[in-house]
Amino acid sequence: MQPRPLEPSEPVVLALIDAVTAWQGALDQTLRASGLNYSQWLLLRAIRQGAFKRGLPLTGPMPLEAAQSETLLDELRRDGWIEYTATVAPRIAEGATARVQRTAQALSALHSVSVAAFNSQERAALGSLLDRMKSTLDGHTSRQVRAVSEAPRQERHSQHTQHTQALPCPGLPPVAHRPSSCPSLATRF
Repeated sequence: MQPRPLEPSEPVVLALIDAVTAWQGALDQTLRASGLNYSQWLLLRAIRQGAFKRGLPLTGPMPLEAAQSETLLDELRRDGWIEYTATVAPRIAEGATARVQRTAQALSALHSVSVAAFNSQERAALGSLLDRMKSTLDGHTSRQVRAVSEAPRQERHSQHTQHTQALPCPGLPPVAHRPSSCPSLATRF
């Protein structure tokens, strides 16, 4: 038996939304105390880890386009977090190393506090459930992307089919259970 889909007002969905909203607020507040926003932190972290290449998008939890990265680089250099030149790759400024370390520790403490109320078994169960949810959502996203990319191809096929048939189907576009040659019920009455 297939479980029924959750409505947006389901307690589970509402609890997840509230948890993510609270987490985002705590993260923003922690970063703001350091003088950063989330995008800047992601870029700083990538620079610190050696994972950032100028001119390329930064992938990760929040992808950053190359142009956006350049703007953030200018902001971070202006605020003394990083240093770079046209020939030298961005790196953490010598005077900002301790600030970056304190920010990383503050975020680590935030991570610890966010799951401190759970014992190790509950953490493992929560992690497993969230992984399953992420996998399901990733599958949904890939199906949506595939559907959007296939829509123009289906539309071309539908237009070709309509031009070659004597009775085009007015009304709704064709769907899997109704061939495009069958008129809808609305047009019959």
